[in-house]
Amino acid sequence: MKTEIAKLLEERHLPEILKMKDGSEVTRENFPERRREMLDILAEYEYGTMPSPIGETTWKEETKFEVCCGKASESRISITFPTPDGESFTFPVNLIVPKTATAENKLPAVVYLAFENKYYYPIEEVIDSGVIVAEVQYQQVSLDAAGTFDKLMDSHYFENGKRNGGDFGKIGMWAYAASRTLDFLLTLDYVDKSRVGVMGPSRLGKTALWAGANDERFTYIFSNDAGCSGDAIERGKIGERFPRIFTVLGYWFCENMKSVSESTDDAEKMPFDQHFLLACCAPRKLQPAPYITAASLDEWADPTSQYLSCAAASPAWELFGGKGFVHPDRLPKAGDRFPEGDLGFHLREGTHWLSRHDWMGFIDFLKK
Repeated sequence: MKTEIAKLLEERHLPEILKMKDGSEVTRENFPERRREMLDILAEYEYGTMPSPIGETTWKEETKFEVCCGKASESRISITFPTPDGESFTFPVNLIVPKTATAENKLPAVVYLAFENKYYYPIEEVIDSGVIVAEVQYQQVSLDAAGTFDKLMDSHYFENGKRNGGDFGKIGMWAYAASRTLDFLLTLDYVDKSRVGVMGPSRLGKTALWAGANDERFTYIFSNDAGCSGDAIERGKIGERFPRIFTVLGYWFCENMKSVSESTDDAEKMPFDQHFLLACCAPRKLQPAPYITAASLDEWADPTSQYLSCAAASPAWELFGGKGFVHPDRLPKAGDRFPEGDLGFHLREGTHWLSRHDWMGFIDFLKK
């Protein structure tokens, strides 16, 4: 007898993550090949191709001072990386380091992709939890607006601000900056390199997932209210859908996304769905663990489709003997939290927002 969740997933008619493009079955041995297939599909039809680094990332500390009554230091770091036009691009990172971090007492770290809004950041509680945060203000990397592919990081990748169909969009650029921030963090002797995460809310939750899927060095991927084109299955989704998000915010994605966003009626014809993105975070040398947060009143993101995406991606971990997504055989209720498996999930009360509750859920999962 099929379980309730299995029946709901069957109704979505999702493409299989454990079947190769040629129809053959996926095994532990060939899963890396399948992961590469899924990443290539997501790059071709949704996010665009992520460029490979072409040189060494460098960094410089500009300022440093104490914060939170001396419990931590805050530094302004300039991170620089070479670009294809023969030049380089520099962006700032705010680094918060608890005073307890030493070479003998290494602490976990998180690359936090942030809006310009300190309400998203319960800084003192994060410090007290013993977590290092490297905060990237996303619009200091690439502007969140159409027609700006000739500015900031964009100007080094697109001649006259013009993109081709498979070139990466803004999500790809923000994700690339997250990986360059990781380059920097991995040089610090007080960072626990086995516990380094990337996180973000809303459009930056989509970015965190794409960064973590592409960069195997991230061991935790924290996504808050990422919804459409992020952590929510598109087939059968309510609220925001591909056609609307591409029409209004197509510059986040590659131009090729138009081919899969012209009609919601064609969703079942897409060669992928968003559980591919979660499955690309499955076991590798250091096993990353996604933790997805949803809000009960955030129908635009659709918590049900976020939850089902976790369930649909679970076999990628189960293939390796992991727990996968541990959850009851029902849809979630506000207040539910399921951190026991390789994928974590919680559904809190409220609207679309990165709350203190979400931060603490991320940190508890990271330290579990």
